Amino acid sequence: MVKISVIIPTLNEESYLPCCIKSILNQSLRRNMYEIIVADSHSSDKTPQIAKKYADYLLDVPRKGAGAARNAGAEIAKGKILLFLDADTMIRRNLMNEVLKSFNEKQIVGGTCDIYPSDGTSFGNAFFKLINIIYRIVYLFGRPHAQTKCCFYRKDVFTALKGFTEDLIVTEDQEIAWRAGKIGKMIYLKTTSAYSSMRREKTLGYTKTLVKWVKNYFNVLLFKQSEHFWHPIR
Repeated sequence: MVKISVIIPTLNEESYLPCCIKSILNQSLRRNMYEIIVADSHSSDKTPQIAKKYADYLLDVPRKGAGAARNAGAEIAKGKILLFLDADTMIRRNLMNEVLKSFNEKQIVGGTCDIYPSDGTSFGNAFFKLINIIYRIVYLFGRPHAQTKCCFYRKDVFTALKGFTEDLIVTEDQEIAWRAGKIGKMIYLKTTSAYSSMRREKTLGYTKTLVKWVKNYFNVLLFKQSEHFWHPIR
């Protein structure tokens, strides 16, 4: 019986998707207990072929942004838990089991975990550790944040919330986490972790990336809007 639906939005991710899927297939959770859904937005590289080989479902979705692609994947998901991953994210072998165990508490609606760089320098590792500390603190103040690099929600809650807000091109992850936190308990798992590429930080620079995130954070918090275009980095 499928317990968890793993949903991955893609657009020209042939360089990263194989490692992401390999980490999923390496989970300690039995393979028949989870499904893999790739929602692809008309990739022009080998992403669809890779997805067809390993995923249970490959969706061909319009280029409306990652939030819309995730919502499309959630619509066909069979699992009671939705696990969203970016294509350049890898997860620890125990992650799905830890996510599954966390939902034994009925008040839990979603959450995330520590995220570290998969290709970071010493400074990059320190940068991500600081971000993890900040996220743990904001959970204490009732402003949970769950990056779509790796986040999870109960499907019934996700459906009730009508998924990600699709006109938010950036920070749609924090916005849905705030909404979910108003109707239940968002959690920060400390027993597992995920690892994601630092391609954006390395391309744009740490300072510029951080400034853009902070700017969008407060735009969504105060005005419920984000930048209208987020330049893809491949």
